Amino acid sequence: MRFGMISEACVSKGMPYSVRYQEVIKEAIFAEEMGLEFFGSSEQHFIPSGYTISAPEVLYGAIAALTSTIKLRHMSVVALKFNHPIRIAERLATLDIISRGRVEFGTARSNNIQYLNTFGVDPTTTRKEWRETLEATLRALMESPFEFHGDHYDFEPVDVVPKLYRHQCPPVFVSASSHQTHHNAGLLGIGAMTFDNWFGWEYVEECVTEYRKGLKKAQPIGGLYEINPVSSLLTFPAHCGVSKEQAISESRTTVLGLFNGVGKLYLEMARGEAAAGGSGYSYLHRMEDLDEHKNDIEYMIDKSPTLIIGDPDQCIERCKQLEKMGIDEVILKIDGYGHEVNLRSIEMFGKYVIPEFNHPQAIPDNDWESLGVEMERFQL
Repeated sequence: MRFGMISEACVSKGMPYSVRYQEVIKEAIFAEEMGLEFFGSSEQHFIPSGYTISAPEVLYGAIAALTSTIKLRHMSVVALKFNHPIRIAERLATLDIISRGRVEFGTARSNNIQYLNTFGVDPTTTRKEWRETLEATLRALMESPFEFHGDHYDFEPVDVVPKLYRHQCPPVFVSASSHQTHHNAGLLGIGAMTFDNWFGWEYVEECVTEYRKGLKKAQPIGGLYEINPVSSLLTFPAHCGVSKEQAISESRTTVLGLFNGVGKLYLEMARGEAAAGGSGYSYLHRMEDLDEHKNDIEYMIDKSPTLIIGDPDQCIERCKQLEKMGIDEVILKIDGYGHEVNLRSIEMFGKYVIPEFNHPQAIPDNDWESLGVEMERFQL
């Protein structure tokens, strides 16, 4: 199992953006040091403090210059018409050069009605628009000269520069929370980054099943990229502490803020699309069923695998359950706890959780404990 990290640069009350952005860069550098394999952010707009990274490719440039091995994954570019595919391709290639081939390309169609309304996107057509934007971007990256004639984009041959650092296309992913998007991801042979919307273990299993069904018939667009059969789970959030009690106490405010904020956004998305005559986001109405538990963090931890919160043993157990379900990698959202606690959580995952999956044979029994000396566990 692989582990990576996502940060949305959640800004603490009373803090300026400038301070938090510098902290995020330091957290990404430390994530590399602690053995996480990739780092990224989603593209967000119009949310003042909880999700503040609207230009992630700029932030990645700073991180690329200060790291050497950690992959830089967009999680994700909103692949709709307000992000022109040629501009996406140019930025990806530039970052691939700066990072010497460490770019991974994650895409999304957005679950925020405010984005769509502000940028003039019809919420009933986002799946088709995402699919066309994805294809146009990939062709811009891999074909020279490149032309495209579709429903949303139409242009004659151009030579898009710069070219990728690597000769092959970066790994391609999509952020997925519906059964349909998971199935479509499989059909296209791209990775699926699952967010279960707190709908629970059974829902995640259903999503993985749909993804694997699609993969059996995978056909990469135009043969432009290798099949990327990776099933990821996005945690929302993750926090590893010395004890479960400490982890819950330190993450409570963030968990409740995320749940209540995202719940509001998703219900607005479902209702807004329904008002426009669509049904592609109708599954988000299920958020209403969770409303009575919106302040019960213990209930949410038990119900949904998307919350990985506890001591290392509990985090390991949860990740092993996910591995049995077919999840290949876990994306740790470590954000919103304050910089020092964020760093400590990254360190706890790096020292005690990730080695259990990557290097279990290198974890020794403790000599002193074998002599009858009581040992505290999980000390930094």
